[in-house]
Amino acid sequence: MRWYSYLTGYLLVLIEGEVPVKVINMALARGIFLWDIMELEKGKILLKVRVYAFRPLARIVRKCACRIKIMEKRGLPFQIVRLKKRKTLALGGIFFLLSLYILSSFVWFIDVQGNEDLTDGEIKKIAADLGLKPGVVINKLDFDKLEKEMQEAHPKLAWVGINIQGTKVTIEVSEKVLIPDIEENLKGHLVARESGIIEEMLVLKGTPQVKEKDKVIKGQILISGIVYPELILNEDGTYTPGGTPELVRAKGIVRARVLHSVRASCFLKERETYFTGEKIEQVLLKCGERIFVLKGPKNVPFQYYDKKTAVKTFPAWRNLHVPVELITNIYLEQIKKVKEYTFESAYQEAVKRAENALAKTLPKDARVLNKIPQVNSGQGNELVEVEVTWECLENIAVFQPISGE
Repeated sequence: MRWYSYLTGYLLVLIEGEVPVKVINMALARGIFLWDIMELEKGKILLKVRVYAFRPLARIVRKCACRIKIMEKRGLPFQIVRLKKRKTLALGGIFFLLSLYILSSFVWFIDVQGNEDLTDGEIKKIAADLGLKPGVVINKLDFDKLEKEMQEAHPKLAWVGINIQGTKVTIEVSEKVLIPDIEENLKGHLVARESGIIEEMLVLKGTPQVKEKDKVIKGQILISGIVYPELILNEDGTYTPGGTPELVRAKGIVRARVLHSVRASCFLKERETYFTGEKIEQVLLKCGERIFVLKGPKNVPFQYYDKKTAVKTFPAWRNLHVPVELITNIYLEQIKKVKEYTFESAYQEAVKRAENALAKTLPKDARVLNKIPQVNSGQGNELVEVEVTWECLENIAVFQPISGE
């Protein structure tokens, strides 16, 4: 019967007096339906009664020398009255719900995952050319067909998967590992990438221009791509090339001792920043110039923090521009502390910084033979400066095309 009470409307009333229980007994005896009867304290009873039964109940209250007060008006009739008083709000709510329903039937956001060599823009362009772009109706898209067509549209795409969640489409891709073409027909020398002292040399094709223990400079030819069919022995023991030369692509390995140096420093007192692990997520809805907080605090409670922001906008569709942005801010709390070093610990920290920088610049095949740290400042200074030199054994031969080829 609750649904009937909602349709006809009902009242939450408070009955006060010396004998409010007598009111309830008389009302029930006369067939007046009451429910959710609750005694708040002595002489006060809260109950619910249908609208059409309120007047008979009020007459009984007066006969019993009690008082009756309407606390709330509930049910469909009262909601209709409220809506009539707020036509603009009601129409706005209906328009908002209708707009959400219409907008939810379109694709508004496209994300790309799994790509390495291909950029997000390249993959989105392929999808757009095939009909998948912001503003298209979701129900008109055949995702199975799109996956197949995208895979065939680019030679680097080995697999394409498309997932849809609301108005957001996620394109997952897997790229083919293509074996690079080696331009065997391109003739050239092998030259020194860095200056150093040659330790090992293996010539596979071409004419060697240096030998082990030679000191070479950056850009110097190590193995020439010019090959002569014969060598003529001179009286002084040297050789003179003879015959018509042949141009080849020089090949070989030339390992040399190379010095790499980096400078770094550390103050005896340094202000450092640490993350506490605390974070706050704030979600904002920006409509034109107005901003509404949907989630999280209005003001960030952290004194120091690192902020990461992601903005999603509704892209323009035809001539319709939706000035709405969904902004997500992640605040990561930080604390700042002054860290004090002794001269020795500052020296070790500076060396560590220099070595970290060196490690990032070394080629993959480099092998560290020797580490040489050097202090550039004395103990009286507030700043400890060092220069760290690594002696490495590495292949310094790189290809250089012969001019004119």
